[in-house]
Amino acid sequence: LVQPARGFGTHPHRDMEIVTYIVSGNLTHKDSMGTQETLGRGSVQFMTAGTGVRHSEFNHDAEKPLRFIQIWLMPTRSGLKPNYGGREPATPTERDGRWAHLAMPVSSQCTPDKPVPINCDANIY
Repeated sequence: LVQPARGFGTHPHRDMEIVTYIVSGNLTHKDSMGTQETLGRGSVQFMTAGTGVRHSEFNHDAEKPLRFIQIWLMPTRSGLKPNYGGREPATPTERDGRWAHLAMPVSSQCTPDKPVPINCDANIY
């Protein structure tokens, strides 16, 4: 839970795969790769920290808290090139009453209409 108008200031990560699912609210990400993005409910964010990345995460809403689930995984190898991405949620009819496939190995050839790519042998539902 991130309280309204709060967040996590710029901090470093290295050699981790980080997947975030936004349960409610809006998460604003900004990083040393020049990425800045705000994702809302049902969106998925992924980051390969690799050789090193610095980033911040904030809830800029003045009234509503932000809830998210964050999963940290060890990559298949160290020293990967840092990477970031986010995906908007599936439509309600695509996800209603179904498991949502959120992340899958890069080797599975992810595409924009498939789960986010992660550099480890894991599928996240």
